[in-house]
Amino acid sequence: MERFATHAGSWYPSNTETLTKQLTTSRTLPHTTPNCRVIISPHAGYKYCARTMLPAYHSLDIKTDHSIKIFILGPSHHIYFKNKVLISGFNEVDTPLGKLSIDTDLAKEWTTQHPDLFKYMDPEVDMEEHSLEMQFSILYNTLRQRGITNIQAEVKIIPIMISHGESNMFSKLGQIIGDQLYKDPYTYMIISSDFCHWGRRFEYTGYVGSRDDLKDAMDEETEIEMLTSRSKLSHHQIPIWSSIEILDRYAMDILNLNDPDMWNKYLDITGNTICGRMALECLLYVIKYLTEQHDINCKWGWNKYSQSSQVQSVGVSSVSYSSGHVQLNVNKSK
Repeated sequence: MERFATHAGSWYPSNTETLTKQLTTSRTLPHTTPNCRVIISPHAGYKYCARTMLPAYHSLDIKTDHSIKIFILGPSHHIYFKNKVLISGFNEVDTPLGKLSIDTDLAKEWTTQHPDLFKYMDPEVDMEEHSLEMQFSILYNTLRQRGITNIQAEVKIIPIMISHGESNMFSKLGQIIGDQLYKDPYTYMIISSDFCHWGRRFEYTGYVGSRDDLKDAMDEETEIEMLTSRSKLSHHQIPIWSSIEILDRYAMDILNLNDPDMWNKYLDITGNTICGRMALECLLYVIKYLTEQHDINCKWGWNKYSQSSQVQSVGVSSVSYSSGHVQLNVNKSK
């Protein structure tokens, strides 16, 4: 059973040549980042964020001498569920560039061995969700550029949707995915997440005047200011778009700490509307497990940051996009 490219022609081009051109910056890809097996990538329309997504995909240290497996974790935008994750029940996904195979054997294993944690997605929910689909075409193009000739046979993906969960769920999920990454060096992970959604239509107008202001709020555990139509912007030190960038870059620094508790503290104090925050929390638990149980040194790096618009007033909105990567380095002592 095939998942159709339901967002082709709207969120990204359905024409093969146009799409390839949009996702190709040069004939030769930049060098990969050694041991980079995890990336963070936005999921908006390609015309908004493809140039931000690409550096993360170029970082992936893809091996072409062996079949590979790729977990793709993204948030749910249309349904709410808690303390479980949903796996695609399709056999393959279609893109305008070609098809990607889903690891149905692993999906069956997980849903059988951990029935309380893993459930299959309803096909209509799967096809409606964009956070996973927006990774498919850019992944396919990257694999093709890296020289994998039979992508459908040599690559298997596992699309996973996350809504909400508690620490026990994340801990168990982190162990299961972490074991896969540790046991199989040909396994990769993609976290699909946009960053700040700012503006009244997103019900978020958080503002900080400087990084020091944000640090003070974190230290004192006090929520940051929310701008309103009555806020006197002339009294604020920096434009709103600069404040948004401070909020987002501070979030990246918090993620660098590999501490789920600090991540949740940051989200509570800022309210930053990072739509993939649960997928990112899952990644932090994966890293925590790899570090503590397998002595893996997990090193973050951030590739590119952008915003859909430079907000100057409360009546305007924007979405932020950031791409990053994580290197999984085995400590030399092992």
